[in-house]
Amino acid sequence: MVRSKIIAILLILTVAVSLFGCSGTKTDETKSSSKDDIIKNAQSCLKIGNRFSNLLMDETSSYFYGYAAAEVSSFRLAVEKLLWLKGEGDSFADLAADSRYTDWDTIAEMCFASPYPYYFEGLIHDVQGESEEANKMYVNAAIMTNYPEEGLNYNYLRGMSVDELYALRDELRKEEDKIYEKYEPEFYGYPRSVYNCASEYLYADAMEKLDAEQYEEAMIPARYAVRLNPKSEDMWVCAVTAAMYADQPHQATVWLYEASKYFPEGEKIGVLIKAINDISEEADAQ
Repeated sequence: MVRSKIIAILLILTVAVSLFGCSGTKTDETKSSSKDDIIKNAQSCLKIGNRFSNLLMDETSSYFYGYAAAEVSSFRLAVEKLLWLKGEGDSFADLAADSRYTDWDTIAEMCFASPYPYYFEGLIHDVQGESEEANKMYVNAAIMTNYPEEGLNYNYLRGMSVDELYALRDELRKEEDKIYEKYEPEFYGYPRSVYNCASEYLYADAMEKLDAEQYEEAMIPARYAVRLNPKSEDMWVCAVTAAMYADQPHQATVWLYEASKYFPEGEKIGVLIKAINDISEEADAQ
């Protein structure tokens, strides 16, 4: 029921963006976006991810690492797709053989809050004259809270020469190296959807799975929910509860540790910590 309401709200937003345009995602009125913007933002996210990683706050660091990765890797993939469309490579697989991730869904799963996989996928559809699919992707990107206020406009990529595109691809690969040196993404096969940008949607999905006693399955959307909204105590409670019922006490303990950093005096988190300690004591006594 809760998830249905969230979907309805997001559908309203989608229709609104469709009617009033995508804030310059593909119009000449929007100032061209710079590759430096993406690189600088990714470098900033990488630094923040490093800080949280040093604090052993895995989900928070994964959010920032994942955002940086989704941003740069989707840009690089778009450049490779353009090279392929210009006739480079015997096949796309051959052209992108030395790249880490070469499909939109995989890159998007690194951070569902990033608008860049949707935007760049839309751009490639646009280049191929697939207007309906392009507009769908542009809209998906534009309704995300992290979508830049000034819009996105990388249309100039179309006019770049093959040599220029290869140089850009190589530059982006170097930026990817910096990210993946620190971050090794884990993929859980959670279906890609624009609704995944809303922590409430993920939380509702996790709660439905908990109610259905699908505990391991519940851990997946619960994990993504706390990444998007770590300042919600209820979302941490959901994640820890799913891990406990899935008989994964180590993961429950790891999540409780991170949750306690956000809620050092949280009543609900305190109850779960006591429960974990009681279980541990009972196990030691046996």
